[in-house]
Amino acid sequence: MSMNRRDFLKVSAGSSGSLVLALSLPGCASIATGYEEKDGSWRPDAWLELTTDGAVYFTLARVEMGQGTYTGLTTLIAEELEVDPASITPTFAPVAAEYRNPLYKLQLTGGSTSLATSWEPLRQAGAEAREMLILAAARVWGVSHRECTAFEGQVRHPNGTDALPYGKLVKLAASEEVRHDVVLKPRDQWRYIGKNRGRLDATAKSTGTAEYGIDVELPGMVYAVVTRPPRYGARVQSFNGADIEPMPGVLSVIEIERGVAIVASKYWQARKAQQQLAVEWNNDDALTLSTDEVFAHYHRAADEDAGERERNDGSFSEAAENAERIVEASYEQPYLAHATLEPMNATAWYRDNAMEVWAPTQAPDLGRIAAARVSDLSPGDVTINTTFLGGGFGRRLTQDYIEEAAAVAYRIRKPVKVIWSREEDTRHDLFRPAMLHRMKASVSGNTVTG
Repeated sequence: MSMNRRDFLKVSAGSSGSLVLALSLPGCASIATGYEEKDGSWRPDAWLELTTDGAVYFTLARVEMGQGTYTGLTTLIAEELEVDPASITPTFAPVAAEYRNPLYKLQLTGGSTSLATSWEPLRQAGAEAREMLILAAARVWGVSHRECTAFEGQVRHPNGTDALPYGKLVKLAASEEVRHDVVLKPRDQWRYIGKNRGRLDATAKSTGTAEYGIDVELPGMVYAVVTRPPRYGARVQSFNGADIEPMPGVLSVIEIERGVAIVASKYWQARKAQQQLAVEWNNDDALTLSTDEVFAHYHRAADEDAGERERNDGSFSEAAENAERIVEASYEQPYLAHATLEPMNATAWYRDNAMEVWAPTQAPDLGRIAAARVSDLSPGDVTINTTFLGGGFGRRLTQDYIEEAAAVAYRIRKPVKVIWSREEDTRHDLFRPAMLHRMKASVSGNTVTG
């Protein structure tokens, strides 16, 4: 999807004095613009918000899982807006079409694409905001905007002495319209991009104030653990729920699509009760393929099929005929769990014909679909609150843990947190694929041909 800069930025303002720049994809607007008169705050419909008290907020559309989006993307905005990145408060984006990754057409963080896809749009947003603030200040002073400059959160008068802070300008800036191209700052003028200034989330993570999914606490919240089949495709045939329900703290033992969930007042009560749970599995549709069989298939395929060629220079067969020796090797990589530091978890609450989910997810819009699938809701009835992620590596693109929490919440109608144990996280991961690599090279003197 392509767009010019006029289409890209949509500026709206309200009577309480706040300026919001929102990404506007034609035909995709999904968050109502406007201002909340009661509390004087904008709804989360924007990349950037400036308030009359000088606060700056940035809606972060890519999740923070240790890779640095919290700092990197905020820095892009700060550079062009001419404010210190540390003065900006990032907030995690709600689910909305405006925040979709343009490469995937989904709101997800993955593939090392966050900075690349945000590089120009976010800088452009910051530059447009800066220019509107300059236009507002120039109007106040009755001077040409070309003679004014922005620096460290204020607009400076051409006389070099007078200045107006952004907070004093947002009401006026909201009514300004940029009628000329805004030039992004050249590399030699960058003050923040490319400079090592530390992570913006370091203090929160060091002091324990950063909220991860596993930290979420809600009034009246209960806990659930899920016993999953030992083989893919197996289904629950029977379980001794009647023996488990009288145990201390246990509130319910229920079958869900992915196994048997034990719900208790406290996490360890659910985990202790799980030790007494006996499940008989129906393995009629379960996979029987072993790791040894997988690699045997790989070797057969490698013997029978040359595969696709990514590059082909010269003639290997001719080089091999004249080689002093041939070197061959095979490299096998097994299925591996992602082993994120924070185990899979999600909190869900079904109430008033809607569901709210708190989760460390790389794909919040997919999480919404997962929650709707196991309830009577549509995706639009599900709200996803994204937290910090204790590691992702692509594992949290799959929403099985959100699906489990939603399935339990739908049944018990209470806020419930599902937590995977470290062992469960390893055993039931969506594993990195097993791989077989073969290498063959001819060696002649100091020349190697592969």
